[in-house]
Amino acid sequence: MSRSSSVTEILLDLIAIPSVSSASNRAVIDYARQWLTPNQWATRTFPYADRNGIEKINLVAAPRRLLQHGLPDEAFASPMGSSVGRRSREDDVPSVELALVCHTDTVPYPDNWPEAVHPKVMNGRVYGRGACDVKGFLACILAAVGDPEVSEQSLAVVLTADEEIGCVGAKRLLGEKRLSARNAVVGEPTQLHPVVAGKGYALGEVVVRGKAVHSAFPQTGRSAILDAATLIDSIRKIGLRAATERHERFDPPFTTLNIGTISGGTAKNIVPAECRFLVEWRPVPGQNERWIADLIREELARAQGEDPGLQATFEPIRIDPGFETDRQSKLVGELERLSRNAAVAVAFGTEAPYLKKLGAETVVFGPGDMKTAHSEEENVPVEELERCVEILKELVKRIGV
Repeated sequence: MSRSSSVTEILLDLIAIPSVSSASNRAVIDYARQWLTPNQWATRTFPYADRNGIEKINLVAAPRRLLQHGLPDEAFASPMGSSVGRRSREDDVPSVELALVCHTDTVPYPDNWPEAVHPKVMNGRVYGRGACDVKGFLACILAAVGDPEVSEQSLAVVLTADEEIGCVGAKRLLGEKRLSARNAVVGEPTQLHPVVAGKGYALGEVVVRGKAVHSAFPQTGRSAILDAATLIDSIRKIGLRAATERHERFDPPFTTLNIGTISGGTAKNIVPAECRFLVEWRPVPGQNERWIADLIREELARAQGEDPGLQATFEPIRIDPGFETDRQSKLVGELERLSRNAAVAVAFGTEAPYLKKLGAETVVFGPGDMKTAHSEEENVPVEELERCVEILKELVKRIGV
């Protein structure tokens, strides 16, 4: 790397570092720390082991001047969130005007896609895994912090792990209170539109159990698949009910439900003993994100009350809320002016709800189009990368004071 590297060159470096969620993100964190020069930035890493024992790392960095100018009361807080009336200890964490937040993991990629980690620039776009989701935004952060004026502001750079598998790193930062920020920009591909509202993400599994017998004598057993079909129709009706509670910022303007996978049975001539299916829903902000889970449980209880022979369970796997930020906030106004784009809402989940829970006015923002993410066409326009760098530099100077 070179201090004169362009944002495109930084992104090419980042894409070349594999960082799927099943692997450690240490190499990306180590690369980022090279741009957060020790004479200007104080960095802290917060490692943890995932459920498979793989090392993951969250990073929080703040300008070193916040440590050097005797501002511990305003600039730092203890990990438990209480103010400390002395100079920062090593385990204190920054309280800043603006946090730039970006996850470091990507979704997997097929073996027959060589450009996944061997990126290329073609027709003014950078192609590769993570190009837009979300190493493009990370490259913009690293390019922006090279501006000496940026490192003089009340700013934190926050890099997280395991966003793609449930915002795990962001949840840990929230639980450990590793950051306090008045405003936060969470990186995601939004085509440089400030996103002020996003749906949440939730997932649960229904397991239906029957009794396996020879299919010539089905009356002596019980088909778990047929019982599952009945429950799926009931869940379809829950989706229709959810569609009546509208939030007009979104398209579609309501909580959506999807049954994305189903499995069951062992052979064509055996009445199936088990059937499993996954229910996904995306709750609109302001709505209890557990509402759909409660309705599914109620439906299972009702069905089992009518038919005591029905055996079915439902277990939530992940329930993440949506978020919404006042369009009149200073952060939203500045990003609209700088990007020359109106604020919008998105249907996909992000880390934004966890920054909101930390008390930050939160906007999702970044280069690229989410419609290309998670595909072999993933790319980001170079022009958007360059614009994003300039927007971030100016935003930090306007907000981080």
